[in-house]
Amino acid sequence: MLNVHESAVLSSGATEVWTAISDFGNLAEWHPAAVTSTTENRGEDTIRVINISGGGVLTEKLEAHSDETMSQSYSIVDGPLPVSDYLSTIKVTAGDDGRCTVDWSGEFNADGADDETAKKIISGIYTAGLSALTKRFGHG
Repeated sequence: MLNVHESAVLSSGATEVWTAISDFGNLAEWHPAAVTSTTENRGEDTIRVINISGGGVLTEKLEAHSDETMSQSYSIVDGPLPVSDYLSTIKVTAGDDGRCTVDWSGEFNADGADDETAKKIISGIYTAGLSALTKRFGHG
């Protein structure tokens, strides 16, 4: 399994940042690669369907959500990314002086690309989202 981890320290409080990113269906509200994102229930599962800028659709499943620990985990059900067995977690941690840290990590296998290419693509997705959060909430 390959692992990618990116993080950013923001100058806003953890609760404010978590409120903005905790809704599984609102990815398009804060991530620049998501043109639209919606959720639907499929049996017991919560599924997020993301229309990606440049074309393509990514389907993800909510695996865990905790407002208490301000974390959310999800897997990829289907999409154009060159990965399989993908599980990702985004977590907000309160810091000093009203700041917080957002950690975004993923574990997966490369599928359709070599390991380094797959890691670079996933890292790029995380850093694009964290950069957008930094612009919105300030760099800590």
